[in-house]
Formats: sequence, structure tokens, C-alpha cells
Amino acid sequence: MVRESETQVRWLSRGVVALTAALWGLTPVAFLLTGDVARALVSGLLLGGLMTVHARVLARHVAGAGQGPYAGWILGLFAVVVYGAMPFLGHVWIYTPFAVATAGLLLLRIRPAVAVLLAVTAAEYPLALALWSPSHDAALEKSAAVFVASLVAAGIVHYAAFVRELRELRAALAEMAVDQDRLRMAGELHDLLGQTLASITLKTELALALVDLDRKRALGEIEATIAIADEARQEISDVVEARRSLDLGAELTAAVALIELTGARCELRLGISEIDEETGDALGWIVREAATNIVRHSDARTCLIELDAVDGQVTLLVRNDGVRHGTATRCGSGLAGLGQRVDKMDGTLHAGGADADGFEVLVRLPAVHDRERVVTVDSCPAG
Repeated sequence: MVRESETQVRWLSRGVVALTAALWGLTPVAFLLTGDVARALVSGLLLGGLMTVHARVLARHVAGAGQGPYAGWILGLFAVVVYGAMPFLGHVWIYTPFAVATAGLLLLRIRPAVAVLLAVTAAEYPLALALWSPSHDAALEKSAAVFVASLVAAGIVHYAAFVRELRELRAALAEMAVDQDRLRMAGELHDLLGQTLASITLKTELALALVDLDRKRALGEIEATIAIADEARQEISDVVEARRSLDLGAELTAAVALIELTGARCELRLGISEIDEETGDALGWIVREAATNIVRHSDARTCLIELDAVDGQVTLLVRNDGVRHGTATRCGSGLAGLGQRVDKMDGTLHAGGADADGFEVLVRLPAVHDRERVVTVDSCPAG
């Protein structure tokens, strides 16, 4: 999971750096279009150096690592290079101060960052009058353009950081669901075994104390201890069996809620209202595993969960889009284990790519009519 998150952050950083470099590259292109090769070369070198520093700042910001103690020095470097080169590079360089404002928005806290943005915007007005045009309207347009360009450039980087945080949150939610189930199980076993083990300990100690005084009574205590142990073993089996037996309706509702918590839209379609207990139990585990995989391994925007009965078979379809690169053909060990259970029930389980960026889990199980039937869902479909 950590390696996958690092890969996502790396690709986000590269994408934003490429977009920023393309925007900055317009300045030397403008010099070339005017036939000024010397200034195109100088501006390209200056912007290339700034872009190297900016890429480092951007990558750390997207990764949420902070900028360290040199944020002020880096911002000063941007300001010196941009404003120091302006007398030589002239009016084509007039938009470049947005790089200073963008650096301020990425390097500083909110209040000093806003102050830098406003200062750069205000300074753009007299610079535009001096280098571009004596028209006040044109100077105001240049100030507004720098202001907007700075916000857009910084906003793209903040958005990339937000995507990274959202993915980490989704992974944490999935892990939290697993941890909560483990804690619940541990709590049930603690409550169950606490008093039982205490009783076994006391009766064993009593039997040891009586073994030389009253062997018959000691034997009775040992037999009682064995009975308590057998009862505890049965109770543990009941707890584990209850854990293995899921309510399909509850699992469907929980799956929709978990998927929609990530911001995706999940549609639930139910063509049947009740199902036999064994089939419902198996499908409940598949729904849980499929929903967890969607949260962990996709950037789903839409999801479909469909349960129906066709030609004497119960079918379950879980389909989502937004599969991440490299995960479309990967089937987790959880689904593989459930597939073995489906095989024992004379059913089929298919998990694989549905289209270019889609993934689906399709299960078909024979409908059983001669067993106890249970209601599959007791709430309105979500989505």
C-alpha cells in the first residue's frame, strides 16, 4: 500500500511539473517568435533553473512533506531572478512575476502567502506601465492576469496534494474497517473467555489442593473443569461461525455507504428480495471483499452492485470504473479464496477487466429452494 501511494504521488508530481513547465516555456517561445534569439536563450536558461527548484518545491508540496527552513530563501531567489532580469528581457518577461506569487503560495503559510500574492499583483501595475504600455487599462489587465495565473498554478498543485490525501484517506478507511472487525472479534472473545478461564483456573487449583485429601472430590472438580472447557470451545465455535455468517442485506448497505464515502456514486439494483442462508452468506463475503478492493485499488467514479435471479441461478455483479494502472488484472487473495468456496457450491466467480478502465466481479450460484430463506435487504437502495 505504501509503495502504491508513493507511485501515485510521483506521477501526480510529474504531471503537474510538466504542465507548469509548458506554461513557463511560453516566454522563450514568445522571444523566438519576435526573432530575439539572445533573449530567448537567456530567458530559457533562467526559467530552466527556476523550474528545477520549482519542481522540487512542487514535489514536496504534493507529497505533504513541507518545505523546511529554506522557504524564505527559495522565494527570495525567485524574486531576484524574475525582477532582476526584467530590465534586460523587457515586456515579454512582464507575465513572469506570477512564478514569484506561485512560489509564495506554495512555500509560505496562508497569511504571508496572500501578502506576497497581493504585493506581486500590485507591483505588476507600474511595471506594465513602464515596460508594456502607458495605458492604465492594459496595466490593470496585466495585473489581473498575473493574479489569476498565480492562483491557477498554485491551485493545480494544491489539487494534486488533495488527491494524494484523498487516496491515503480511502486506504486508511479500508484498513480501519478491517481493524474494527478485528477489535470487535477480540472483544467478543475477551468477554467470552475471561470468566471461563477464571473458572477453569480456580477449579484446577482446587483439584490440585484436594488430590491428596479427597481424590474423589478432586476427580469431580477435574471433570467439571473439562465440562467448562468443552462449553467454552463450543461457545468459541459459535462466535466464529457467527462471524463467518454474514447478513447479505447489511453487507450490501455497508458496501454502498463505504464506496460513496470516497466520493463515488454507487447504484444498487435488487431483483430478488430473499435468498437461502448459505448462498446469502457466500455472497455477503464477496460483496465485502469487492467493496474493499474498490476502495483500495481504484479511483472509481461510478459503481454498480446488482443482485438478481436468472434461469435458476442467483447472480451478483459488482462493477466499477477508475481502475488504476497495473491493477486491472490483479485478483486479490481474498477473492481467490472466496472463489474456492463458490466452486464447492457448484457456482462460478469471474473477476477481471470489464472495459478500458473498468473492473467487475460476477458470481453465479445455483438457487436453493429447500432451505431456510432469509431477507437479503431491509433498507431502500442507495445511489
